Order: sequence, then structure tokens, then C-alpha cells
Amino acid sequence: MIDTLFLLKKVISAFLLPLSIVSVLLVSGLMLLWMTRKRKLGMTLLTLGTIMLLLGSYGFLADKLAASLEDRYPPLLRVEDIQQGKDIKWIVVLGGGAMPDPRLPLSSQLVPDSLSRLLEGVRLHRQLPGARLIVSGGAGFHQEVPEGETLAKTAMLMGVRDDEMVRENKSLDTADQAKLIAGVVGQSPFILVTSAIHMPRSIALFRKFGMNPIAAPTNYLVDKQSRFHPQAFFPGAHSLRKLEAAIHEYLGLIWMRVQR
Repeated sequence: MIDTLFLLKKVISAFLLPLSIVSVLLVSGLMLLWMTRKRKLGMTLLTLGTIMLLLGSYGFLADKLAASLEDRYPPLLRVEDIQQGKDIKWIVVLGGGAMPDPRLPLSSQLVPDSLSRLLEGVRLHRQLPGARLIVSGGAGFHQEVPEGETLAKTAMLMGVRDDEMVRENKSLDTADQAKLIAGVVGQSPFILVTSAIHMPRSIALFRKFGMNPIAAPTNYLVDKQSRFHPQAFFPGAHSLRKLEAAIHEYLGLIWMRVQR
């Protein structure tokens, strides 16, 4: 059962995201223009909302914020490049969302974030045949099947044996994942796989529980090698997604500090 504090946290964080704020400004401005005599205030809110929407829809702001998180930990290309490589017994893959619809193939039951994380976890697992894969994620608001179970089934399609995996099926967020996985890996060094933009908060949470994660970021949002494209002159939903992902992570980091 989802507790009230968790639900409240999710609602507040969703309200503080750019698109929610822009929607409030635009709707409030329209209501003031059409239903009151406060036309100047209404125009001000509409203008502010429009400017925010345009700024968020172009890549320069979204890329800067997202890159400030994604660049904190380099990708782990080869396990042999890390000092503890031979001693690693665990590879932890954090779920990023699932749609466990039995009418869909397993490859479609994981959102792209989760699928990318799992693929990276399996890649690293093949470099460490003796390590075990921990797939982590519980059942969300609308799910009956825990995400960890969907991750495990998909990993088996990729060639990972069932006895090479541990399922963590109870967590609701990253803090839950850190707390529950701490009881499995203890203080032993382990590889932590999650989206690059999510890695700083994940590392901080796992270290908070006395663990020793080694970052293996994946699912990058910012493409620094891309060449100029005419689409750069136009706003795009992809930029808004990157901006919201970055702000979501910064809000999570702020929440961690408030809880100390």
C-alpha cells in the first residue's frame, strides 16, 4: 500500500515541473482575461508562461541542465578498467518504469529508460560471469506485476539465467531501492546501473545507506557529438522532456538535503 507521504511527494514534484507551472500560468492568464477585469495581470501571466514554454522547448537550456548531471560520472566501458573489477559480485540495475501489459511482448513492457538500463547491465554482466544481476523495481500506482519481475524476464530473453539474478520487487522509488538492496550487498563494492541523469542522486542515496556503488551510467539524453540540424531553430517536446528530467533530479537532490 502506497503511504500518504510518498503520494504527497509525487504530487508536489509533478506540480513543480516546468510544464505544470507553464500550464498554471497560461490557464490563470486566460481566466483573468476572459472572466475578470484584471487584463494587465492576465497578459503578464500569459507572457510569462509563453516565455517559459519557449525557453524550455529549445535545447540549449535543457542540454545545459541535463549535462550538468550526466557528466558527473563517466561511462563504464570495461569492468577491467576499475580497480575492484575482479572482486565485483553484484551488478544492480534500477528500473525506470514498466507497462506490464500481457498483450504486449516483453520488449514493449519496459519503458525505453528501463530497457536501456537493463541492456547495459547485461553487457557488464557478460564481462563478469561470476557476478549476479540484481534487478530492482516494485509495482507502481497502476501496476500489479512488479517491475523487477518484468526486468528479470526480459534479462532471460537476453541470455541471463534465472539463477544469476536476484529480484527486488518491493521498492517504490530510488530511496526504497537503496534501502532494500543494502540488505543484499552490504558494504561490498558493486556496479550500479541507471540513467546518466539519475546517477548523481542514486549514488548519493546508496552511499547514504553505507554502500559502495561504482557508477555505470547509461541512457544519455544529451548528444554532444551531434552536428547542426535545422530542427535546432524550432521548439521540440524532446527538449521539454530533458528539462523536466533534469529538474526532477535536482528536486530529488534538494529533498535529500532537506531530510538530513
